[in-house]
Amino acid sequence: MNAPELPSLTPAQVVALLRAPPDVVSLLGAVSWLGAGSDHRAYALGEDRVVRLPRWPGGGEALRREARLLAWLAPRLPGAPLPEVLHLGDPAPLAPEGFSVARRVPGVSALGQPLSDPGALGGALGGWLADLHALNPRVSGLGVDLDPTGHDWRDAALEDLRVAADAGVLPEAGTWVARVQNVPDLREVGPVPIHGDFAAEHVHLDPAGRLVGVLDWADAALGDAARDLAGLLHWGDRAVVQAARSVYPASGSVWERAAWYALCRALGDLAFAVGEGRPAYLGAGLRALTGLRGWWTNAPPQS
Repeated sequence: MNAPELPSLTPAQVVALLRAPPDVVSLLGAVSWLGAGSDHRAYALGEDRVVRLPRWPGGGEALRREARLLAWLAPRLPGAPLPEVLHLGDPAPLAPEGFSVARRVPGVSALGQPLSDPGALGGALGGWLADLHALNPRVSGLGVDLDPTGHDWRDAALEDLRVAADAGVLPEAGTWVARVQNVPDLREVGPVPIHGDFAAEHVHLDPAGRLVGVLDWADAALGDAARDLAGLLHWGDRAVVQAARSVYPASGSVWERAAWYALCRALGDLAFAVGEGRPAYLGAGLRALTGLRGWWTNAPPQS
């Protein structure tokens, strides 16, 4: 049985929560709702800060682990600003898992945004991921998150596919079932530091469409680099992928794994859109599926 979701707070309750620790009183400003992801709820605090609270029991440790990771990563990944955690709030009646206050990353989420220069963005993202994946895993403090059989990803994707198909938002469901069940060989994957949930909603762009930040590191781990590359394929833009491939050193088999992960992510987007009533994720999932159909039709041979 799944644990019950933690109650959502009103902006007034967030203000009350923030008033308790004296070292954050000076940070207070107008509080407003930003949105919810699968793991956290976020509130704007003034113009340049964000308050995040876990949605589920047990999420507090992940929030604190993420803060430690961001402090380690920031000087090692200069290509795009990361959230800077300014305060970690202790558990309290309003926030039983605690909360974080972070400096707001500039720009806007790339989810659903038109790309003015997808080639330049793809090159920037590919280079940034190459830098991340080249970091020394032994000193990262990250735990290993590998699924050598692929069965966890497969089973979750098949359940997401069922939800989307039952809701009538997934054309050609049978075709995608076969693709999900064709699990790539994951047995010899070497773990590297990965973001773990790398996709458009966690990438911030400036008004010119340039990379200016990467958010939400709660799923970071030592894992398969192809999981992050899947985020590039998930964009559904061939120019983004072509530019990223030109700067990211990976074999065709790695990109094939990435395509399979991207399919699982796309089905997850559709199910999330159905369950949460989030049309932006429905659009993102369908765009990703269109791009993946083209990928499997036109992908270069593996090497």
